[in-house]
Amino acid sequence: MQPLSLVLFLATLCHASALDQTYVSANGTFATRRNYSLATVTNGGRWGDWTWIDMCPEQSYAIGFSIKVEPYGGALTDDTSLNGIRLFCSTDETDNIMYTIESDTGRYGHWSEIRWCPADGVLRAFQLQTEPDQGAGDDTSVNNIRFRCSNGLTLEEVGGPFGDYSEWSNTCYKGGICGMQTKQESYRGAFMDDTALNDVRFFCCE
Repeated sequence: MQPLSLVLFLATLCHASALDQTYVSANGTFATRRNYSLATVTNGGRWGDWTWIDMCPEQSYAIGFSIKVEPYGGALTDDTSLNGIRLFCSTDETDNIMYTIESDTGRYGHWSEIRWCPADGVLRAFQLQTEPDQGAGDDTSVNNIRFRCSNGLTLEEVGGPFGDYSEWSNTCYKGGICGMQTKQESYRGAFMDDTALNDVRFFCCE
């Protein structure tokens, strides 16, 4: 088996043409797109509310992702870890626009590099790395996410250090992931325990 870093490098090369695209936020434009099922896991956090739905255009599926992560700041800081997830939608080869979708996103951290499925691959399943409720301690909730492409390749970026991964979600067998909705705890103010992203569910389209 090839080292993970080499596999991810090769996957990026397979979507090198995507680097020539103009990225445009869908921003709810295609939110009414019809879907047929949800991909979910059971270890999401308990804080926050489900926010808006964002969808890829018709006949388009998620082929890559990026995450927004606040790095661990030490024992005396309020850490939020994973704040946001952004998906990159496939597009026609003759179109220079690639739409991105992300639902609501927390205020902390920076966006990672983009991880791509190999050519013609789409995202079909995911896992969440979630820290359990810490009681009187500092809660971070979701720390990272891992995706599986239609060819079986697993994609992951560097997230927060806490918690464990869930079981895999159900798989989008007919087509792939085409939309998403996040559960976010809003910023609570100074001296409060913030957790940012607590859960996510993805929509499957044929």
